[in-house]
Amino acid sequence: MSNLLDKMSCDKEVVLWREEYERKKVTPEQIRGIIRPGSRVYIETGCSEPQYLVKQLILENKDLSDVEIYTSIPLSGFADFGGEYGNRFRIKSFFVSPNFSSAFAEGNADHMPVSSVGLTKLLAQEYVKINTVIMQLSPPDKQGFMSLGVTVDLTKTALDLADVVIAQVNGNMPRTFGDGFIHVNKVDYIIEHDEPLMEFPLEDQDPETLKVGENIARLIEDGATIQIGFGRIPNAALLALRDKKDIGIHSEIITDAICDLVGRGVITNARKDLDRGKTVASLCIGTKRIFDYVHDNPSVEMKALDYTTDPQNILAHRNMVAINGAVEIDLTGQSCVGLSEYLGYFGALGHATFNRTAMLTPGGKGIIALRSTSRDGRHSRIVPEFTDKRIGIITTQADINYVVTEYGYVDLFGKSIRERALALITIAHPKFRSWLLEEAKRLKYVYKDQVLPPETAIYPSEYETDKVFGGEKIVIRPIKITDERGVQDLFYAMSQHDKFYRFLRNVSALHHQQAQPLVSADYKNSMALVVTHGNLREGDILAVAHFARENKPEVEDVCEFAAMVHPNWQNIGIGTFLFTYIAAIAKNMGFRRMSAYVWEDNIQMLRVFQKAGLPMHQTRSNHVFTVEIDIGTAP
Repeated sequence: MSNLLDKMSCDKEVVLWREEYERKKVTPEQIRGIIRPGSRVYIETGCSEPQYLVKQLILENKDLSDVEIYTSIPLSGFADFGGEYGNRFRIKSFFVSPNFSSAFAEGNADHMPVSSVGLTKLLAQEYVKINTVIMQLSPPDKQGFMSLGVTVDLTKTALDLADVVIAQVNGNMPRTFGDGFIHVNKVDYIIEHDEPLMEFPLEDQDPETLKVGENIARLIEDGATIQIGFGRIPNAALLALRDKKDIGIHSEIITDAICDLVGRGVITNARKDLDRGKTVASLCIGTKRIFDYVHDNPSVEMKALDYTTDPQNILAHRNMVAINGAVEIDLTGQSCVGLSEYLGYFGALGHATFNRTAMLTPGGKGIIALRSTSRDGRHSRIVPEFTDKRIGIITTQADINYVVTEYGYVDLFGKSIRERALALITIAHPKFRSWLLEEAKRLKYVYKDQVLPPETAIYPSEYETDKVFGGEKIVIRPIKITDERGVQDLFYAMSQHDKFYRFLRNVSALHHQQAQPLVSADYKNSMALVVTHGNLREGDILAVAHFARENKPEVEDVCEFAAMVHPNWQNIGIGTFLFTYIAAIAKNMGFRRMSAYVWEDNIQMLRVFQKAGLPMHQTRSNHVFTVEIDIGTAP
């Protein structure tokens, strides 16, 4: 009997919501007067923009007067931008996207620089009082719930606070799990109209952007949870993650690029600390491919912005990595958006919050990525000072972490302005490095005698490798100009005997003037490898090995070798490995012989050469062995 009563009750509820649904169905012409002069209207944007209602209720509604239109990520353009001075309607957007760039550049629309984490407060505390919400929903299910589909974003908050809610019910809107279910009783007016969702396909990639993506991928470890912006560079980063494992997604935005990664088993969300097994986002920006993927997919949850951008939820993850772009970054570490040349993408949204918070999670990183130049190659995007006043500083000096270009990456966190300036110059385009160095000297950011490797010296990342010594993972990589302090620290950790063995004279200090030549490899005539702990930071140097072409015209294929190993890391094989590896690199660079000058008591170094197993000849004079090694047979 109880089952029968339950069924009757359910049937009655179904009848009631269906009757309510039918009562609320209207045509656009019937409700054009709902939006009154002076109203504030929130329009769901991104790929969920209700294009039909925008056309009928806004663009073709000639009775509008001084209406403010609030949008989040507008992907379409509004035909006349509301008339002169917005006397019909004035667009106020939290983000500037390409189709709106001319409106903002010409002063026909307003940008509101509010971060995503602040948008809910903006509405909930009535900094902006929304009168009307216009949105797009899927058809109702058997219980009368419709879905916001691919854009939950700020819409759920807006409709809960608005006086009037108008919905375009579109059969093409996917149903998604999470916060996006809206019951019929939450909507005041329903207009049924099917049309394709607005699409935003992935942009074509150029070689430089793809290389930026590869450099970003080098910073992302298996099991990391990532946040991604949208545009060329974030998509290039996703493309480069194809060989990673168990990547998780907690992001304001997801795009088509995640579909391939899910198919390859890269994105599993298996190691997330919050929402394990779930991709969490607030909106999809892409094409039918991502729309079909999220439709009725329990492994994807579309959440409101106050969930995805809540710092506590970001902090709940380990190894959280935020990946965002910038238009320019200055030599102090500030990044900006909003130059007139690049006004197509402009706004803070979740960028600053994710960047600042991700780097506070255990193992987390905030990554700002950009091409080293403008697309035409005429302008450096690493600059001494910002080149346009119409900018929005997104990442402050205090919040900067990793910066990535096609020429590598640098970690600016904890660095002085001098160290930051020098580091950023090393990943600038080579043709702008000399100019940047001179500007840095003018601004008194770097030493007056600071030098750089020549423009032709491109950091050879192919020589980066890692090994395990003494039970610990260490990283071996080519030296950088920014390693000066690390080499100094290594020198001061050495015993007096070790210092004598390295320089064949008593040396008690290694000032900037002496240390700078040791880190100024040009990767053609000179090279050095440094050994660091197995993390991505450039901190403590455990060992360094150098070689440089001997200054003898008659022996062009001969280079000279020298090395230092920290006392705590000696006698475990690092020296032998370094020599063997650097000999192979020297051979690859065209050298056939390597020489070294060894004090007669330095038995450890002599044994290193012997263990390498390469043909060797040595002579002794005045307590010094001259060792000549045939590296032409090196593996």
